[in-house]
Amino acid sequence: MSFLSCSIRVVPSVLVAAFVSATPIMAQDDSARKAAKVEFRVTRFDPEDRKSPVFRVGSGDRQTEIEVPLTFIAGPFEASLRDETMLDLFQGAADKPAISLEIAPAERKHLLLVFFQQDETYRVLKVHSPPERIKGGDRFIINATSNEMAIKLGAAEPLLIPVGKSGVLAGPPGGGIVSLPVLVSLKQEDDQWKLASTEQWPCDPRFRKYLVAYISPRSRHLVFHGVSERMP
Repeated sequence: MSFLSCSIRVVPSVLVAAFVSATPIMAQDDSARKAAKVEFRVTRFDPEDRKSPVFRVGSGDRQTEIEVPLTFIAGPFEASLRDETMLDLFQGAADKPAISLEIAPAERKHLLLVFFQQDETYRVLKVHSPPERIKGGDRFIINATSNEMAIKLGAAEPLLIPVGKSGVLAGPPGGGIVSLPVLVSLKQEDDQWKLASTEQWPCDPRFRKYLVAYISPRSRHLVFHGVSERMP
């Protein structure tokens, strides 16, 4: 007891400094615990239009059931992250997650998860979609064909999208609703570009769109699967 009182009497300034320096660390820990959640939306792509999958996210009695739609974007949902990094998605009564996604700190808001059916499981594409990255009138395009793609909107320079990659096709400037011609070309094996589609796309700054470009298994022609989202 005498040693304790002596220590307090001799170095009170050290104790105060230690308390002050510890306070922001504790605040950071609390902030990290609060930040160990993710806010996200979901949609999916499936040319065969199979039944919408249902997942559970979260832990314990705070789990949320999520049905992943085909023709629109559902959400936003919020879920806790395992080990502050992993989003686990469970199906049925299973205790082991069917899908686990690593979520970086920068992805914890404005996150869209696009599910692609592969046999009995899913591949999930994470799209970080803050309004300043994908703006009203823009289109986020995923190239699911086996050819490099070039998309020319109006008089703008063509957007090149490699196989299996994505790109943002910027809408026209201004706040009006316009309709612009679109030329879509695919690069052939001989490195020549072949026109695959001519379309007319409306550009509405109140909405942004997410498109998957693929070759229809029925018609063998290039088609787009798209969902729209009103700007936040």
